[in-house]
Amino acid sequence: MRGLARLIGRKPVERHWDTLGARNAYGAILTGEGGAVPEWDADAFFATGRADVERFMADLLRLAPDVPRRRALDFGCGVGRITRALSDHFAEVAGVDAAPSMVERARALNQSQTRCTFALNREPNLRLFDTARFDVVYSRLVLQHIESQVVRRYIPEFVRVLGPGGVLMFQLPEPVNAEQAFCEAPVTGNAFKRWLPASMIRPWRRFKYRLIVDLSARMEMFGVSRDEVLSLVAGAGGRILEVQPDQSHGQDVPGYAYWVTTGEHRDWPAPPAPRTGRPPEPASRLAV
Repeated sequence: MRGLARLIGRKPVERHWDTLGARNAYGAILTGEGGAVPEWDADAFFATGRADVERFMADLLRLAPDVPRRRALDFGCGVGRITRALSDHFAEVAGVDAAPSMVERARALNQSQTRCTFALNREPNLRLFDTARFDVVYSRLVLQHIESQVVRRYIPEFVRVLGPGGVLMFQLPEPVNAEQAFCEAPVTGNAFKRWLPASMIRPWRRFKYRLIVDLSARMEMFGVSRDEVLSLVAGAGGRILEVQPDQSHGQDVPGYAYWVTTGEHRDWPAPPAPRTGRPPEPASRLAV
């Protein structure tokens, strides 16, 4: 999911992601070749969410067959592609995103999905949710678009909101060079484009990245090293179930899907203290 802001809570960045959501929400969430923003048919778009969740549920049942199915969190929900699909498996699913346009579209598109609720969160924490609130936390194709120093704050928060014995899955690449990522993304499209040699494709993409690509629509990519992720999880009281190679970020830099659980009993860290500034949305609009 591409909807969370690069630096949560700063107005220029909020406008950046809000613009993406208003301009082409489906394409901003599932990008195409070289970070291009394609047009999606709504049925096909939401079908990809169901397919992703089926794969997720198969792994979840393999790793933690007894995990409760009461509440799930979809972090970086966009317009609810995954949130909607998770609601087929959980009694309540909360989607959270930093872009107002994404949350607005999610609520409009999922009015009939009575198990789904959507919250706007511009803060680099999840203090709008109680500790141990969720049985499952899911985040894929999201953290790679958030600056690393902010990701380092979110990972412990994922563990904090996870209930005892719950399961967290998040995907994240190793540190990424954004321009290199754009230039080296796999070539898709018609046969002619796939036939062109990399020696032609990459210089054109480099030129496009530097001079042509609309800065308001460019999706930067970031990452955190595997060793640091493992340290953050352990420091928050989580336990690694499995680390799977995951190249869904679409380039040669290694990436991983991290599966994390918590013990049945633990001393929970206190949630971050409230910050001054704009408060979160009223509780009546949040899945809490």
